[in-house]
Parts: sequence; structure tokens; C-alpha cells
Amino acid sequence: MKYVFISIAAVAVVFGLSFLITGIIRKKLNKKPPFGVHILIGIVAGLLVICGTFFVYVGIHYSADDEVLAVWAESGSVQVTEIDGAYMIDGEGEDTALVFYPGAKVDSESYLPLMKKLAEKGIDCFLLKPPMRMTIFDMNAAERIIEKYDYETWLLSGHSMGGIAAASCAAENSDVVTGVVLLASYPNQALPDNISLLSIYGSEDKVLGRDAYEKAKSNYPANADEVVIEGGNHAQFGNYGKQSGDGEATITREEQQEKTVAAILDFVKKYHL
Repeated sequence: MKYVFISIAAVAVVFGLSFLITGIIRKKLNKKPPFGVHILIGIVAGLLVICGTFFVYVGIHYSADDEVLAVWAESGSVQVTEIDGAYMIDGEGEDTALVFYPGAKVDSESYLPLMKKLAEKGIDCFLLKPPMRMTIFDMNAAERIIEKYDYETWLLSGHSMGGIAAASCAAENSDVVTGVVLLASYPNQALPDNISLLSIYGSEDKVLGRDAYEKAKSNYPANADEVVIEGGNHAQFGNYGKQSGDGEATITREEQQEKTVAAILDFVKKYHL
């Protein structure tokens, strides 16, 4: 919200400067410029300020921490491969795959440890790399993954804003997507009953809007489960440090991610996904 106020203030300043500039032009040319010149200069400059503010906003992001590098270095049953627009985290499983949408302004790589834990348990994962770290710019990115790879079962998942994108994509592809897993998120449109839903959030999460979360339950399908991780918060689903406005977790990040994986495995087993 503070960026909105900054943009409005900047635009007001720019409009003021436009009148100053045209005043200077008038003195130099000894001729009053048309009034429309004031408006044109103000609009163009205002748009430039808004665009600049936007790019500053998306440029300030949460970076993956050093522990993520260990996922690349480790060998074993899971292979991490960079593909077009995503990372493929390939384990020993062959039937089930999960496409994951990262949270807004968070490095995609931050979720590699969580994805690796899932792949070790038999669920291959595709971790998306959205433009400018904003899933809203490519909400149907999972469709390209689904079209290219052959799995019997497809799950879509996402963290925070990424979960909204995942649910939206699942609703539009309910003929191939059988499950949605939301981490500290909620669907902003109704999900059909042939899709099962799992919602997971931490008890200490202070970022998730609870009012919006509760209202969104009207969009849940018939098969919908909720898991509250006691002591967990918003940020510990990923490896990117503390998040502004979040609550203080009383369990470790490793514990929160292990509980998340266990909940997803129980969900898949319960609904035979």
C-alpha cells in the first residue's frame, strides 16, 4: 500500500513540474503553449513514475538462503534439472507429479528443499519460475508442464499468492488436475467437485488474511481437508528467511516442511490421487 501512496505523490509532483516546464517554454518562446501540453507532459511523466515504482516494488524480493545450494550439491535418488520456465525435481516416483507456484516476490529456488522432500517420497515436482517472481503474470504456466510430461496424476500447488494462481489454473483444467494443495493460501474461484483440496497453514501465520481465507471456503470442492501446523508460520514453507509482518514460529523450518510433506502424502492416500 505504501507504494501506491508514493506513486500518487510522485504523480502530483510530476504534474506540478509539467506546469513549471511549460512556463519555462512560454518564457523562452514568448508564446503560451496550449493547455493540453500540461496534461500530456503530466500523463506521460506520471506513467513513467508509476512504471518505475512498479519495477522497484517487484525488484525488492525475498532471496533463497544458502541452504538451498545443498539441494543442488546433494546426490542421491532425486535429480534437480532446470527446464524451460521451471525446475524439475525428479525422484523415484513415476505416476504422480505436482506443479508448484511460488509465493509473490520470492525466489523460486527457495522452495527446492520442500520439493526435494516430496520427490524423495514418490511425488515428482515441477517448481515454476514465474516472470519477475510474480505468478499473476503467468497463471496458467502449469498447462505447459502438463502438456509436455506424461503422468497419471497431476496435482497443482502454491504458496500464498502462488496458491491462488494454482487453484485458478486447476479450475480451468479440471479434466486433468485431480488435486490442489494450498500453502497459506485459498482459492478465489469455485473448484469443481472432481478436484480434491488440501489447505495447510501455520498457527503463527500473520500474513495470511484470515477473513479472506474463511470467505474463500465457499469455493472449496466437496473433498476438502484443512491442516493447521501448530507453531508454523507463513515463511517457513520456503527457505528465504523471515517475511515482513509474519508471526514468530515456535517450530523449526525443517519441522514445518516435514509436517507439510506428511500432510500431502496423507491427502494423496486418502483420496487415492
